[in-house]
Amino acid sequence: MAGETGPLSDPLPINMTIAGFFAIACYNCIEILVMLIDRFKRHNGLYFWAILVTTLGILCHSTAVLLRYYALGPNFTLAVLTCVGWYGMVTGFSVVLYSRLNLVVPDEAKTRWVLIMIISSFCVFHIPVTILFLGSNTKHTRKFIQAFHVYESVQLAGFTIQESLISTFYIVETIRTLKPILVIKMPKERKIIKYLITINVFAILLDISLLVTQYTGNFQIQTTYKPVVYSIKLKMEFAILNRLLRLVQNNGYNECTALNEASSGVISGSISPAPRSLFSTTSPAPSMAASRMTTFSAAPRALSP
Repeated sequence: MAGETGPLSDPLPINMTIAGFFAIACYNCIEILVMLIDRFKRHNGLYFWAILVTTLGILCHSTAVLLRYYALGPNFTLAVLTCVGWYGMVTGFSVVLYSRLNLVVPDEAKTRWVLIMIISSFCVFHIPVTILFLGSNTKHTRKFIQAFHVYESVQLAGFTIQESLISTFYIVETIRTLKPILVIKMPKERKIIKYLITINVFAILLDISLLVTQYTGNFQIQTTYKPVVYSIKLKMEFAILNRLLRLVQNNGYNECTALNEASSGVISGSISPAPRSLFSTTSPAPSMAASRMTTFSAAPRALSP
């Protein structure tokens, strides 16, 4: 079929839709790269690199898909680049969600299962789909295409469930960790939790819309709409961080710095000695917890949503 095995032969409205999705995804990625370089004082740490890899993965995937659909390059080579971009976009985003858990979860044992799940999903979903997809783009198309159709739908649902589980875990841990602040501060600060939940629910709705495009047999739309979905979810990452930063900015705490500090030990292969959570669960009040965060001494800066 066109799209799965080579260039498209769709009518003008479909082609215009594909071009529109490509433009939106690229625009969002350029904006994310600018915000990433501008807002992070230290360009290291797992969180920074996860966002960077995800953004570049979206650009790679979008460009390869567009060139391949309109026969603007060698089909198999572009199929390989499509898979490479897909790895960075999908698993990269899961690593983004994982790395921000370090901010609110002090216990590494609780986050280790998330990392195991991400690695397992890569092996279970990425590798088989890659083999089937590349096989479908060789002269042996008939041997692979049916299995690819089935497994493509399975992997899309699997990654959606994975991201939903990580986001739900993050919400639960954030609510538990921020309880001392929510008790002491004015009720308006409690709206931040509602905002956090709303953002994550919206992200799940985006994933559901992506599933709809797949299960209605619109593969070419699904593959070009997916980068748009992931670029929007990346932009929402900055919105979430901005709201959490406003909640604690009176303590002189910079969340971008904290995320990089908390995750830098993961990149270097050792655990960072810096505090791993926003507030210690043993602290009787947020002011005392904030005093323990002197490791992160950067002044607060609001993030562009």
